[in-house]
Amino acid sequence: MSSPQPNLSEAGTAPGLAPATTLVSRSSLQIFIVLVRRELWEHRALWMTPLVVAVLLLATTFLAHAGPFPFVNDDEVWRHERSREALFALMEWGLTVPQYLVMVIVLSFYLTDCLYAERKDRSILFWKSMPVSDGATVVSKLLTALVVVPLGIYLLALITSVLFAALMLLRVSLGHIPAGMAMWNSIAWLKVQALMLYGLIVSMFWYAPLAAYLMFVSAWARRNVTLWATLPPIIAILLERFAFGTNHVVDLLQYRTYGIWGTLNLQNSVNSTVTDGPSHIVSLTGVFDTLNISTPFLSIDLWLGVGVAVALVFAATRIRRYRDDT
Repeated sequence: MSSPQPNLSEAGTAPGLAPATTLVSRSSLQIFIVLVRRELWEHRALWMTPLVVAVLLLATTFLAHAGPFPFVNDDEVWRHERSREALFALMEWGLTVPQYLVMVIVLSFYLTDCLYAERKDRSILFWKSMPVSDGATVVSKLLTALVVVPLGIYLLALITSVLFAALMLLRVSLGHIPAGMAMWNSIAWLKVQALMLYGLIVSMFWYAPLAAYLMFVSAWARRNVTLWATLPPIIAILLERFAFGTNHVVDLLQYRTYGIWGTLNLQNSVNSTVTDGPSHIVSLTGVFDTLNISTPFLSIDLWLGVGVAVALVFAATRIRRYRDDT
């Protein structure tokens, strides 16, 4: 009697064993987590600087006193619920601005240094001896700058805003500052956080080519990475201006910097949501309600930029694979 043939389709799925594809995906995820942790460990400014900014923002709650503040003693503002809500949302947004400004500065230095520094200190020799591909390493660095750090700072800013409001309410209850300096509106807070998260997601896609360009220069330049990152655009602007008398390069750089926000028609949205009365406060909750969230993702320029980012990441990967000297 012939013995039964094993079912090859069930190979790797024996009891107690995970499928091979599951093991590979789990291994890839673990490798990516390790690579991201490496970036956060080697470039501690990515998380230490935002923490310092958050502490400084919270420290300002103890510096507030009962002196004159904009809108605090304006009875006209507190007379209307819509004005109070608009002012609270605007204050919550303003509290996040320092965090994101610092994030842009820190990430710019990180992207221009991340691939150059490992060649400079020769640590690339150690990492190339590990079973990690050049593509995974380069992509992990880009995703750290475009996804991990921005989302981490978003969560930090969210927690900071809650703690800031709690500390202000505490000081009001103790009678240290006027009641008008402490406000809370849960609906407005949620809308502001959703608006900030939406803007962050759009920024990840829109600024991907700029981040990939800085990484490409970091992989290519043998020294003076910042100079090589800024010199080509400047030379291109000057050559075009002197040779043709046009400003197409300047227009392209300006459009790639903030052009995506024009597709949202924010100016009209802001103008239509300004509160009535003498205060004329911009209502961010009104902007949230009137926003068309799909518009940026229907822009061909956004996806062309993503394609350029993919090409630059591929080029940076090839350069890293064959260059380990400075």
